[in-house]
Amino acid sequence: MKRIIVALGLVLAILLAACGQTAQANGSVATTTCAPYPNGSGPYVYVAIGASDAVGFGATCPERDGYVPLLGQRMPHGADIVNLGIGGATVATALSDELSYAIAAHPNIITVWLAANDFRKMEDGSLTLATYSNQLNQLLGALRTQTHADVYVANLPNLTELPIFQHGSVPLATVAQQNAVWNAAIDADVAQNHMFLVDLSTSDITAHPQDIFVDGFHPTSAGYKLLADTFWQVMQAHGDPHA
Repeated sequence: MKRIIVALGLVLAILLAACGQTAQANGSVATTTCAPYPNGSGPYVYVAIGASDAVGFGATCPERDGYVPLLGQRMPHGADIVNLGIGGATVATALSDELSYAIAAHPNIITVWLAANDFRKMEDGSLTLATYSNQLNQLLGALRTQTHADVYVANLPNLTELPIFQHGSVPLATVAQQNAVWNAAIDADVAQNHMFLVDLSTSDITAHPQDIFVDGFHPTSAGYKLLADTFWQVMQAHGDPHA
């Protein structure tokens, strides 16, 4: 019983950390100060399509330290930041639950990062790369034809540096090989839709323990800053953000 209580306490601490809260020794919850960056009302609109990374899971204050609010603060003054991230989302989720809202927002700029959850489904045999690539093409194609936004799409970082894969059931050599194959498919889909690739395969966002959350999968606040900086460098190289 004691082991079960300890395990539950660890899970609670992890979940609360993402909400700017801490678990106390007596089991109560203390809410820490977590003031989100103020959002604007436009006319410039930044839309983020993604999963729990877009939500900022793993950051000390997701509403402030996630890569979406960090990028939002670099947009033109008064920009409307529309974060459509859904925890656990895959590309299929984005197609059904995020795409229509992204189009309706009439965005100037869009970021898309949807790969890791799909990749993990490939590991357990419930998704093929061909299906993922087809779904990603549908998503990007709709954004290309139904918005006038500049779209920035990130691929996969080096997954072999993440503890969740290092301690997983799939050999790291296989993870590395599939990592490269998936990135080749993502890169091709981005090019086919004339969008901008944010290449995380050569970044160091997974290289340092302080940048990885205790779940071994998500970034910390420091990791999200590196991610936002990587997106921003590519945006600046292409003249964004511009009205």
